[in-house]
Amino acid sequence: MSQHYLKFFHERSGCDVRVQLGWDRPLQGFYMVALKENQDALPDGDDGVVYSNLYDVGHTADLTHYKEVSKQLDFPIPDVMWRAAYLDFQHNAVNKQVFYDLEGRLVDPY
Repeated sequence: MSQHYLKFFHERSGCDVRVQLGWDRPLQGFYMVALKENQDALPDGDDGVVYSNLYDVGHTADLTHYKEVSKQLDFPIPDVMWRAAYLDFQHNAVNKQVFYDLEGRLVDPY
């Protein structure tokens, strides 16, 4: 599974959110998950999930649906992150982690 991460302040959630996007080699599909940071501080009944493909469409054969979801939910995913996930599909990547800032630059793991 490839893992591309972006962390940002999400206005709707009122907190930092971490988006994970990538290619799942065993399931041969793309996935996207967005979780609230600082899970220990969440109130009871809040599982911290802002979005999960598992609650939506499962694993898709292309990124179109996730691009639409990211627009609807105001996720500022940089183009380079989408391209990297697509390249992972083309190369059937596995065991890969990459971290980005809002400008699409590579950053140290967070």
